[in-house]
Amino acid sequence: MIGIVISTHSTFAQGLKAACEMVAGPQENLEAVCFMGDTDLLELGEQIKAIGSQYEDGCIYVVDLVNATPFNASLLAIADSENVVLTGASLPMMLELITMRTGYEGTCESLAREIQKSSADYVEVKRARDIF
Repeated sequence: MIGIVISTHSTFAQGLKAACEMVAGPQENLEAVCFMGDTDLLELGEQIKAIGSQYEDGCIYVVDLVNATPFNASLLAIADSENVVLTGASLPMMLELITMRTGYEGTCESLAREIQKSSADYVEVKRARDIF
């Protein structure tokens, strides 16, 4: 099973993991790394890499923001691998990712690209008058 490491600012990563497990039950190969601003980029990269490297089927590193510290640390973590970074962490994204990875036969990159394609389904604009 493809592993997932969520790395975000503050405790958002831990919250996403907890919310996923509340909805979908306990998850194997899913870890959260919270960047609290007190960890050096290289140290954070090594920490993230150590977690992701234990997954035999590869790892998708999910981050909140492009070009921010968790993103850059995750890039360092995947430098010598076929693993990928997926940006824009959200609960709908995470639920789809953990659901699709079960029994998935493709690569980390192909799974991440499928998630990327369907991401437009997660964002909608609604007005109350359209619903009621």
